Amino acid sequence: MINLRQRIWMGRVFFLLLLTAAAGIEARENDGTLGLIQTPNNGVPAIVFAGKTFDAVLTARAELKLAAADKEYPVTAEFAPLPGGRYRATCSLPPDAPAGTYSLLATADGKSDRNDRAVFVRAESPEYYVIGHLSDTHVGREGLDAAARGVLDALNQSEAAFVIVTGDLTDHGEPEQYRAFLGILDTCKLPTFVCPGNHDRKADNYEQFFGPLTYMFTFGPDGYLAFDTMDYAIADDLGPQNGLLEIYRRALKPCRWSVGLTHRYDPAMGMRSQLILFIDNPLDFLLFGHWHRENTQEEKTVPWGGTRISVVPAALDGQFRLLDMTARGLLPRPVQKIEAK
Repeated sequence: MINLRQRIWMGRVFFLLLLTAAAGIEARENDGTLGLIQTPNNGVPAIVFAGKTFDAVLTARAELKLAAADKEYPVTAEFAPLPGGRYRATCSLPPDAPAGTYSLLATADGKSDRNDRAVFVRAESPEYYVIGHLSDTHVGREGLDAAARGVLDALNQSEAAFVIVTGDLTDHGEPEQYRAFLGILDTCKLPTFVCPGNHDRKADNYEQFFGPLTYMFTFGPDGYLAFDTMDYAIADDLGPQNGLLEIYRRALKPCRWSVGLTHRYDPAMGMRSQLILFIDNPLDFLLFGHWHRENTQEEKTVPWGGTRISVVPAALDGQFRLLDMTARGLLPRPVQKIEAK
């Protein structure tokens, strides 16, 4: 019997097999792109509970540290080779590292790298918590940066445990827009999980700044699956994503609740993807944006199956939503809107 950790490991190996054919910039340097440390990063962070480990993917074996304020904590890591010359590091929390937000530092062969807001250490795993959801920031379009900052500031003052940003992060997917988005994202004090939208997928710019297009994580007893729906033939059956969806969906099956995160949903999306996500091992909930409005009472679930949906209106209009994760499931609160300044 393959356990949850083994399934997650298989999925990451499969992802990296796909990634080896893609070109990437080898450092998160002044241009903001990823390099020595691929994950975790500020768009795909690691949330770690006391006594647990977290995984990192690096382009070389490296000395690792957690850093907060002016203090550093050495990290004990076990490295395993991955396809394409990369490495998976299973990292143990330093015993003296208190709960808080950390940068991950890596040094290898005289080269240093730093991913800020990459690791969040928590004292205990919650049964009940709140999620912040925003989408469609379209950073780079004139006049919209202030709205994105305002929404994140409001979420900083909320009781949310983490924040999900479901795509159209940028207006045209240009590197300079990603750099601007990173500057805004880092004003958030909470863990921020991002996924790409159709406006973000110019060349492989999204991958260079955030890494995987498809990934999973767990929080408390619940599992989350982020995936990409950029193409017109949404979640193309001929693309590589379906294999990851299958692996990750099965890995999350033991979780209390499973939640899909994507930019958009369309009944015309690839049939294989829909079978995986909504029929074979159906997700319990699906969160997305793209519509620039919330879903109606007639749009509570996908057209087939019982996966419930919650759509958040666009953050470019200052809107976001909080959702309560409970033993009864994911309960969306009314949409909130910040006042324009």
